[in-house]
Amino acid sequence: MLLLAMVLTGCGFVTPLGNSDGSGATTGNGDVVGTPTPLRNVPRELSTVSDGKLVVYRMPGIQGNRIKATAMLFTPRKSPPAGGWPLFVWGHGTVGWAPECAPSVQLQEHNKWADGSNAALLAAVLKMGIAVVAPDYEGLGPTAAGVTTGHGYYHLSSEGKSMVFAAVAAKRYLGGKASGEWVPAGWSEGGFSALAAAYYSRLSKKAEPALDYRGTIALAPVPDVPAMNKLLWRDIAHASQPGTTPTDHQIDQLVFANAETIYFTKTQRNAGYRVDPGQIYGRNMLKFYQQNWRTCLDDLNAMVKRDIKNYLNSSPSHRLATYPGIRGDGPNSLPENKRFYARNQGKLENSTLPGSVLWLYGADDITSPSAVTYHVVNKMLANANDINLAVFEGAGHYDVPTVGLPLIQARLRQLFPVTSSAHRGESPTK
Repeated sequence: MLLLAMVLTGCGFVTPLGNSDGSGATTGNGDVVGTPTPLRNVPRELSTVSDGKLVVYRMPGIQGNRIKATAMLFTPRKSPPAGGWPLFVWGHGTVGWAPECAPSVQLQEHNKWADGSNAALLAAVLKMGIAVVAPDYEGLGPTAAGVTTGHGYYHLSSEGKSMVFAAVAAKRYLGGKASGEWVPAGWSEGGFSALAAAYYSRLSKKAEPALDYRGTIALAPVPDVPAMNKLLWRDIAHASQPGTTPTDHQIDQLVFANAETIYFTKTQRNAGYRVDPGQIYGRNMLKFYQQNWRTCLDDLNAMVKRDIKNYLNSSPSHRLATYPGIRGDGPNSLPENKRFYARNQGKLENSTLPGSVLWLYGADDITSPSAVTYHVVNKMLANANDINLAVFEGAGHYDVPTVGLPLIQARLRQLFPVTSSAHRGESPTK
């Protein structure tokens, strides 16, 4: 694939703390609860190069209280270098909203690796002599460990602090085996989480002075959901013209426009936004919202797709745009929805993040169309962010972790030079 790389640099970085509650730096956040336990059913590509444990830790929750969260910690089988392993804090893509959708639960209880093909990426990072911390995020994780329902889906504070305090917990557990250098990274929803971690990165050093934030890697993040929705509904309207038969891809677009919105609405209501589901959903999706909010993403998508096909087949007059689901692009203009996006994605794109951001994007990504991605990146550059944007021609949303791996490894060698030199058997230079 043709790689187009644009390297644009800003300076004078200041990180706003965002929340006024101050809870991010409160003593106790990042503490490890109990003793980490060995992970079961770890994919072979990870188990051959690492030891995996489930870590339970404390963090400030979306409602202002301190909660328990979980993360999978993978440490290289080789002994740590003299200074300790650096930390790669990995944010997974969307899996669902209920606790049982968490990657750690799916792995241990259902023998399912829920994070797509990203095990290969994490294995490659581990082979570089870097430890991997993979938080489940707030509200996702085993209830037996004390995790309570309430995932902060695309909630800046919730997802950012899930990442930050997973790094704190890993450092506290590993002690001298971890160098303290850390990088948040993630794909799709996890790409947003990685950017959110950068936003709150100063909290890591306040909680654990040995931590040293080095920069961020965001793979195919979805930075502006309302703008994405606007383009998505334009395509759905075009596919709904009389005399047209929607393709499977166009049906999938309607599924995407409907299913994951359940997780947004649940998050908003959990965070105190006065959102009325009746103003957002038609009768079919309102029923899904009420009865299937616990359904994890893959199964939810399949259920919604079946329902859409049944609807289309039940009458020649039925079109994609008339499906009784999300009320088109209209809900984006509702005051509480606008407030949610302004306080989360909007706050992020209008901030100046510390350090550099490697932003990887596939030109054929329909989840975050190019017009949306480029607009947000340009806006962030205007706010003096240091963004290295790499665009892969011919790559879609799910391709970026694979085609972008060489750039991720190259960036990690830049950010962790001592570890990189030790891994290659070189003498590190000063």
